[in-house]
Amino acid sequence: MGPQNQKNAVATMWAELKRRRVVRVVFLYAIAGWFVIEVVSTVSPNLDLPDWTVKLVTVLVGLGFVIAILLAWAFDIGPDGVHRTPRLADDDPADTSPQTADNASLEGTAADAPLPDSHEADHRKSIAVLPFVNMSGDADNEYFSDGISEEILNLLVKLPKLRVSSRTSSFAFKGKEFDIPVVAKRLNVGTVLEGSVRKAGDRVRITAQLIDTRSDSHLWSEIYDRELKDVFEIQDDIAQSIVDALEVTLTPKERRAIQYVATSNAQAYDYYLRGRKFFYSMTKRNFHHAVRLYNQAIEQDPNYALAYAGIADAHSLLYQYGESTPENARMANEASSKAIELDSDSSEAHASYGMALSLNKRHDEAEKEFETAIMLNPGLFEAHYFYARDCLAQGKFEKAARLFSDAVRVNPEDYQSPVFLSQVYFELGRNREGMESALCAAKAVEKHLELHPDDARALYLGAYSHTKVGNEDIARDWAKRALDADRNEPAVAYNVACCYTMLGDTEEALDLLELAVDMGFGYKQWLKNDPSLKPLQDEPRLKALLERLS
Repeated sequence: MGPQNQKNAVATMWAELKRRRVVRVVFLYAIAGWFVIEVVSTVSPNLDLPDWTVKLVTVLVGLGFVIAILLAWAFDIGPDGVHRTPRLADDDPADTSPQTADNASLEGTAADAPLPDSHEADHRKSIAVLPFVNMSGDADNEYFSDGISEEILNLLVKLPKLRVSSRTSSFAFKGKEFDIPVVAKRLNVGTVLEGSVRKAGDRVRITAQLIDTRSDSHLWSEIYDRELKDVFEIQDDIAQSIVDALEVTLTPKERRAIQYVATSNAQAYDYYLRGRKFFYSMTKRNFHHAVRLYNQAIEQDPNYALAYAGIADAHSLLYQYGESTPENARMANEASSKAIELDSDSSEAHASYGMALSLNKRHDEAEKEFETAIMLNPGLFEAHYFYARDCLAQGKFEKAARLFSDAVRVNPEDYQSPVFLSQVYFELGRNREGMESALCAAKAVEKHLELHPDDARALYLGAYSHTKVGNEDIARDWAKRALDADRNEPAVAYNVACCYTMLGDTEEALDLLELAVDMGFGYKQWLKNDPSLKPLQDEPRLKALLERLS
C-alpha cells in the first residue's frame, strides 16, 4: 500500500469512527474513567479498603473501556431508543428515486433512527408542503389555500434533487394540531413548508415559512401582500426561495420547470382550483360540478392544458363510478388528447390520456401513456394508481401488484392503493402479503376517517379490508355507514356489494349490484374481473347483469 493509499485509509477509518460516535465515546469514557479512579484512590485509605482495590477498579475501567468502544461501534442511541448503527452500504435510503414520496409507515421505520452525519445534507433536501391555513374568514375559500399548497408542491416535485412528500401524505395533517418533529418523523423529511392564505376580493396575502425539522428553526420566511393576479409570481418566488435555502443547484431545464405556469389568467386558475376541490370528493354529482368549473376555466384560458386534463379525469371516473356511457368515454378521450396537444410535457395530461384509452379498451396505447407519465414525473401518484387499476380490470394481477406497490411507495398515506394491493395479493395466493396490506389499509382508512367520518369511499374500502383480516362486525358496520352516507351513488352500492359477497351475504350483494347497474354503473370489464365478486360468478343474477351490459 502506497503512502497516499495509507493516508486515505487512515482518513476513511477516522471518518467512520466519528460517524459511529466512537471518538466521542472514547473522550467521554476517558474523563469518566479517570474521575472514578481518582475518587477511589482518594477515599480508599479513609475507608480502610485493601491495597488492591485501586488496581481492581483500574482493571475494570479498562475492560469497560473496550466494551464501550465495541458498543459505540455497533449501536446508536436516539430519542426513540437504541438502534444498530447502519453500515455504509446501508446508509442510503431504500428509495432514492427523485420526486417520490417518503417511505415512512404510520408505526415508524428505520427513518426514525438518527441519520449518519454524512447524509444530513441529503436528508435536509427532503420536504413536505403542508396545507396552507385558510385565514380568509370564509370556509368557501378553503379550495384556494389548498390549491396554493398543491401548486407549490407540484413545482418542487419537478426537481430531481429534492425528495417531496406526496399531496396525500402532507394533507393527512390538514385540520390537525401537530408539532413539526411529529410531521418530520411521520413523513421522513428534513424540512417542512407551512403557511397561511388570506384572500379578499382581488387581493391575496400569503405567509410562508420553511422549517428545519432537526432544529425546529426557521430557514426562511416571507409575507407576500399582492394583487390576486400576482399569485403565480408568488408561487414561483416561494419555490425559488426554498431552492436557495436548501442550496439546491438547478439546471437550466429545472429552473424553467419551476418558473412554468399552466396559465397566467387568475380567473381561470381560480375556476381550476374550485373544480379540483370538487373532483377530490370522488362522487358522481361532484364530478359533474368539477367538469362545469374546469370548462369555465377553459373559457377564460382556452390553452389551459391542466383544465382539459381535469375534464378528462372527471369523465373517466364518471364512466367508472356511475355513468358508463359512450359519451363519457368519448369526452375523456377528446379532453385528454387536447391536453397533450397543448402541453406534451405534462405528466398529468399523459396519465389522463392513458385512463381514457383504457376505458376504450385500447390497453396497449394506454400502457405507453402511463409509462410516459411516470417517466415525466415518477412521483405522480395518479399515473401509478390508474395504471394499476387498468391492469386489475384486465385481470393482469402480477403487473397490477407491482404497480399498486409503486403507488403505495409514492404515496404511503393513501388508503386506496393498499386495499387493491391486498386484493391482488390474495388473488395471486400471496396470502401473507395480502394480510399485511389489508392491515395497513385498515389503519390508513381509520386515520382518514378521523378527519372525514362520513367519507363513503373510505368506509366501503375500509370495510373490505376489515373483512379480509377477520373483523366482520366492523366490516358490516362500515358498509352500512357507507350506504347511509350516500346510498344514491352507484359506486357505493357496487363496493358494498363486494363486501357483502365476501361476508357471505349473497342475496344482499346481488340486490346492491342490481341497484348499482340501475343507477348507471356499467363498467362491465371491472364487474367481470373483480376478484371480490368471484363467489358470485355462477349466480344467474350476476350473469344477467353482465348480459345487460353487453
